[in-house]
Amino acid sequence: MNWRTLLTTTLQLYQQVARDTWKNVQHNWWIALLPLVYGLIFLITGVIAAQLGMLGGFLLGFVLALCTSSYLYFIAGVVAGNRMTFAELRESWRPCLNPVMTVLFFFFVVQLALSMILPGMAGAGLISLLINLTLLIVLNPIPEIVYQGRSEGFDMLQESVDFLRENGIEWFAPLVVISLLSFVAPLPFMAVVSQSGNLSAPTVGGNELLFGSATGILMAILSAVLLYVLMVFRGLLFRALASGTRRQRLYRAGLS
Repeated sequence: MNWRTLLTTTLQLYQQVARDTWKNVQHNWWIALLPLVYGLIFLITGVIAAQLGMLGGFLLGFVLALCTSSYLYFIAGVVAGNRMTFAELRESWRPCLNPVMTVLFFFFVVQLALSMILPGMAGAGLISLLINLTLLIVLNPIPEIVYQGRSEGFDMLQESVDFLRENGIEWFAPLVVISLLSFVAPLPFMAVVSQSGNLSAPTVGGNELLFGSATGILMAILSAVLLYVLMVFRGLLFRALASGTRRQRLYRAGLS
């Protein structure tokens, strides 16, 4: 394999994805503020759920799934190059709901199993951290697979593994670079990068909008904007990488 050509081709792919991201987000800038709306919905639901005991936990999970489904609906439209309208919010809750609930149920089962197995074990906290970190890495493309993938149900988990087996380096490299910016800029880059691979990402800023300071509100808005741009970038990058293998990209580069 010609690694120099592969590097050049991959950098060109990143440049094209970045250009498409900038173009697409400008046409739908208002979607960047949706996580703030979801954050308020989740905050209000939390107040209600606190009075319902165990039923409240299920209510919170369902509302989280609804907000995530809605957000991915809009991200899918932006990635496809469509102009989205606020009126579509009414129909945005259902299209991705089933796959989102499937993935969230999987994480619920994992956390339930950990809560039953780990207590009392030596190093339980470290084991739990390592398992959750592994899931965050192995299932990082799950948000994109929900609205672009070829699989349904728990087969989405295997599709995530297969995608990373073929494209893991190309997928994680820009995310690592963006994460490193958190060390040189006073913005929540690291938190946003971590959230972008987690289906609980879209609910942000509820407390800040109702009770926060001006600085807190500004940081919540910045987090929502950064999350939006990164989610569109991830969606376009996933589409580009999933359309072919490394060898196919090298072959196309050789013909150009």
